Amino acid sequence: MKDKKLLFYKLILILVILILLFLIYTLLFNQKSLKHSRASELYKKGQFEKAAKIWEKELDSKDKDYLPESSLGKALYQQGKYEESIKKLQDALKENDKVPGLHYDLGNAYLRNNQIDNALQAYLNAMLLDPDDENAKANYELALKKKNAITLQAGIGENNKDQNQQNPPDQSLREEMENRLNALDQKEARDRMAKNPPPYKGKGEKWW
Repeated sequence: MKDKKLLFYKLILILVILILLFLIYTLLFNQKSLKHSRASELYKKGQFEKAAKIWEKELDSKDKDYLPESSLGKALYQQGKYEESIKKLQDALKENDKVPGLHYDLGNAYLRNNQIDNALQAYLNAMLLDPDDENAKANYELALKKKNAITLQAGIGENNKDQNQQNPPDQSLREEMENRLNALDQKEARDRMAKNPPPYKGKGEKWW
């Protein structure tokens, strides 16, 4: 009889411990979820610097959750900090390189930073993972056009440096790239804000 009572108490104790562990895990998880939700709202309102500060505190290269790194990369991109954005997006890809959007975002950061070859490769990676990504296709063509123009201009400069100095290269391509990237950024932001996402679930679930 005593043995049965002792076994019963042990089972109750184990059950209580399991419940406590579950509650602790849930509490910690909810805190992370709330932080992501808060940063998401700030991002949507255009308060990129404040959103970046929240995501920066959530960085962890060992948790296999690429969301903080990728979100921080996007916030830095919106602030015009392209080199920093590239670094964070690369960190995100180290945790999960099978997400087309990460390659696309990295391509945009490269293109803004005038790293054309890297941008082309990033867009190509995005298209390989998602052949229906029209934005990646459009930006790939834009980057290729810019690369060809730079190559052509370099050739003209070598053949006729004096004329090139008197007639600076046309700014139309640069303006076209700027306008298209801005338009795509705005379209992407509208598409994301139009969605009604579930609460953050960790492990790379999107917040937008």
